[in-house]
Amino acid sequence: MQLKQNSTFAVNDRLENAKQKIFDSILYQKFLIKFKKKFLLMLFQSIKNPRWALMFYLSRIHVIRSLVIFLNKHPCQQVYLEEESLFKDLDVDEAVESLKNDSLYLGIYLPQPILQEILDFSNSAIYHSDSDPRLPFRLHEKKQVEQKYKQNFVSGQNFAPASQCPAIKKLENDPKLWKIAAKYLETTPVFSESRLRWTFAVKDKISKPLKGVFNFHYDLEDYRFIKFMFYLFDVNTASGPHVCVKGSHKKKKLQHQLSFIRRRKDQEIIDYYGQEKIETICGKAGFGFVEDFYCFHKATIPDSQERLILEIKFSMNDYGKGITIR
Repeated sequence: MQLKQNSTFAVNDRLENAKQKIFDSILYQKFLIKFKKKFLLMLFQSIKNPRWALMFYLSRIHVIRSLVIFLNKHPCQQVYLEEESLFKDLDVDEAVESLKNDSLYLGIYLPQPILQEILDFSNSAIYHSDSDPRLPFRLHEKKQVEQKYKQNFVSGQNFAPASQCPAIKKLENDPKLWKIAAKYLETTPVFSESRLRWTFAVKDKISKPLKGVFNFHYDLEDYRFIKFMFYLFDVNTASGPHVCVKGSHKKKKLQHQLSFIRRRKDQEIIDYYGQEKIETICGKAGFGFVEDFYCFHKATIPDSQERLILEIKFSMNDYGKGITIR
């Protein structure tokens, strides 16, 4: 009887090992396909815009990044009339100092009329699943489009929303946001883009592969750039809060700078920077913050309530409309 049981266990073990090998093989094939696609994207973008390519490959190294920032430093001649800002209580110097120290400043609040106007626009706007122009949808038709393409959308983005929403245009032109950008970037800032970004609740996280933005990573979109982020719905720990690692914009491990892989596991980040540096950002609708995205950060998948966020980006340089490499 014991011999029969041992034989059964051995067969089961061989089956499990075979399944694991097949699973690993499938993952490896998917990795190769993704790697080839990413390589071709980077090659295309590098040929199209060599200046961008130089930035993308070199800005990850802190010494080079700091040198370029220093060499391009010059006083901004533009006068920003703070009294015309929508953010009466926003302290520009406090925000800049917090960015320098922590890569993050919390507590920029949208006026209620501005928030409501953006929410009204968001209901009729056209979004693209995972930034794919082949997958457009409006909120009311999301389920039908998902059924059509046989996939569940994790995210949806609307690019250049200010062209249709005057409230977002006002935010893009807000003098205090421009002044924060000018003082932190230490040069005349370039407005790069704004976008509305949905992150949808996903019940089955195991079967749905999580993309790079849901792992700790840092962005290489310029030698220095910042994004103002505004929650348009209440965000708690169950509704997809943004997470960042305070101070990691200037204290990045050398291995992390030199590696072409920018994604890192949670435990690796915690071991190096410490749990106390991990900031999970929650807030009520209208709550905003500004961040240097050279720090390690990640998005999280909502468990229940979907998240809608507005992003406004300022940078040092204009590289034109290109491809964001994650």
